[in-house]
Amino acid sequence: MLGIDLNESIVYKHSSFRFFDAHEHHVSRICEDDVLLLVFQGVLRFSEDGRQYELHPGEYYIQRRNTPQGGEVESDSPQYLYVHFLGKWADCGTALSSRGNFDYIKIKPMMEKLNRLSHQGGTLIERMTCFYEILCHLYENEAIITLPGQIAGYISRNLTRHLTLEMLSKEFGLSKNHIINIFKEEFHITPFAYMNQLRIKQAEQLLEITSQSAESICYECGFNNYTHFYKLFLRANGVSPTAWRKNKRVSPVPRNP
Repeated sequence: MLGIDLNESIVYKHSSFRFFDAHEHHVSRICEDDVLLLVFQGVLRFSEDGRQYELHPGEYYIQRRNTPQGGEVESDSPQYLYVHFLGKWADCGTALSSRGNFDYIKIKPMMEKLNRLSHQGGTLIERMTCFYEILCHLYENEAIITLPGQIAGYISRNLTRHLTLEMLSKEFGLSKNHIINIFKEEFHITPFAYMNQLRIKQAEQLLEITSQSAESICYECGFNNYTHFYKLFLRANGVSPTAWRKNKRVSPVPRNP
């Protein structure tokens, strides 16, 4: 698949978190940069060169420079990191595919670090180094095609749904016990413990960089009971969601992608 050749020079330009308002559309443009999009909440919809795309949580896409992009269809309040850069496109073994999945739990600290460096005066070399770490993670993640990895990817893309073992069993054609056993063998936790970890991480992100209430964030991240969410959050972090927010604020998000 055509992608960015990681053996060639890559020029980092700028980056930031971006949050859409309800019913907002992707901007129509022809951008002079390549743009990496890493979606971790909601659904981002856009067109590129006349073709429609839809990105869910845990999916990335690289928009190609000098290619018409549009927002004919409204997005579903997506939240993502975008990175403007210049790279060489190629179809070879050292190329990062233009579209794929990523492990949000592993990549979240890198995304936050790059956003912080971008807004708090980080040096160019610091920002470039962090961006290269993200690219390396995406490239290495492409090789992870195990069945438990596929299940983890499915969970990350459907966090806001009421997922059940029956749904996973039907989706992958496996018994419930087999799904639990192979998932625990690779990730050392059950599929639903993993799902709750992802939801808590997303809640942390929203508490840090939005003004939504903790209860609103609880439901947006896929929980259907605030008391359950509160207990899981307290167990994971040792503090309440409100205390987390006070300690973990990050820079405001600019409006222009």
